[in-house]
Amino acid sequence: MASEELIRFHAIIGTEQQNADVVDALLKFRKTLFADTLGWILDVHNGRERDQFDTAAAVHCALFEGTRLIGGFRAIRTDGDYLARSVFPHLAALRDFPQRPDVWEISRFGVLPGEERRIAAKLNYSLMFHFARWRGATSLVAVVDLTYERFLKALGIRTRRYGPPQVIGRNARGAPMWAVAGEIPLAEQTDPRFHALLGLAKQVEIEHDTMVLRRRRVSA
Repeated sequence: MASEELIRFHAIIGTEQQNADVVDALLKFRKTLFADTLGWILDVHNGRERDQFDTAAAVHCALFEGTRLIGGFRAIRTDGDYLARSVFPHLAALRDFPQRPDVWEISRFGVLPGEERRIAAKLNYSLMFHFARWRGATSLVAVVDLTYERFLKALGIRTRRYGPPQVIGRNARGAPMWAVAGEIPLAEQTDPRFHALLGLAKQVEIEHDTMVLRRRRVSA
């Protein structure tokens, strides 16, 4: 995709208090993607997927194409409660989950399926690393399925597992769900493909929580 085509994408990063409308759209998006499309068994109320980690401290990133919400993720500092450590402690069989203010967990990461899913996923990852640099993170923690782990490798991103893959449950269709816990140590990212990925964020209009966020009409 040519760089001039990326201008149609923009992102908003902030807490629910700073932009309630955007986070509400993300909660609807999460229900559509994770519960309806992927079949994850999650708590859904009033068309929104929300869990106990959607607190005032959680930072949310929403990726838009025009006014259409196409991707996003949630970031939580690991010196408090976070999903991987609290819900999936058994996945850390080789090393402990971190509890540090400079390490953040990324969860509810996803993009809508479709023809441009790959570029949307790359942009979402680029925004994730943009966020990490902006907040001074040294590492990012996540529980991911094996498909995402392979995609990270293809992007030149070095990861470190906390344990072997395990089945963490079954989806709504009864299929087993495999996942692995690990981290992305930012100081170890030396692959040229990683630096090319970082460059994508420079071509996206990004609004941070330190800025006055303009109220937008958003589509979930």
